[in-house]
Amino acid sequence: MSTIAAKRADRSTDGMFAFVLGLFVALLAVAPTVTATAVWGGVGADAALYIVALLTVAVVTGLGWLATWRRPGLAVALGGSQARWLPLLFGASYATGALFFAPEYGALALVGFFFGMLAAVVPGLAMGFITRSRYTDVVLADVTEYESFTAGWPDRARNRLVLTMLPVFLVGCASSGVVFLTEHSTWLWSVGQFLLPVATMPFNRTQARTYTLSGAGIERSIPFGKTVTTWDSFNGYSTTDEGIVLHRHWDLDMRFANEQLDDPDAVSETIDRFLPRRD
Repeated sequence: MSTIAAKRADRSTDGMFAFVLGLFVALLAVAPTVTATAVWGGVGADAALYIVALLTVAVVTGLGWLATWRRPGLAVALGGSQARWLPLLFGASYATGALFFAPEYGALALVGFFFGMLAAVVPGLAMGFITRSRYTDVVLADVTEYESFTAGWPDRARNRLVLTMLPVFLVGCASSGVVFLTEHSTWLWSVGQFLLPVATMPFNRTQARTYTLSGAGIERSIPFGKTVTTWDSFNGYSTTDEGIVLHRHWDLDMRFANEQLDDPDAVSETIDRFLPRRD
């Protein structure tokens, strides 16, 4: 069996993916199930609704796990596209949408908001990391590795990003303050809280990470796994006094600070094998 075939046959992470996918669907199913039980089933006792919620999570998670376990290629396919983050976005949108029903359903709408956010930040986020790591294993099988190093963004470039995202961060802070400190917040202020992660998440890209340059692309190790950016995702590279910049059309550029590289020239020479220079 070839290395890439062995990677595809390795199901050590597919079981976890199947579980988190089932859990994601289960958490989203709680609110409509509890609502239907309370409104149309005539059940109003908190204890009974709590049991219904637990049973929904257990049953739907199990069914989702069984259905997904038999499709080991799903994790790889999902990890190879930006669609891997759709569960996270869908869960957050689900939670936000539940707020619109608060005047009519009250506490039941809050159940939808709670479980929607829980689905987004736990299994939704986990699916993105798991599938991306699984896809990375497959892409990097049987490829030649050239350079490995640990580096982050140059300080000046990081400071420019701070200034760019500062207005978004301040609006998110103001929104959170209105929601938690006053009794007259609207749904618009509540939605504004989501600007905080929008403003802060890009800074994860600027932190020092371990990178490996290979024939397939650039592997980046992260706290919850690893990811690979293929060479065709870039449209060139350039060098500055501060570091090396790999340019992208629709995403943040990838930057390596010279002062954190043992041999910046060797890294540039390797990148030059695959990308045109734009200096």
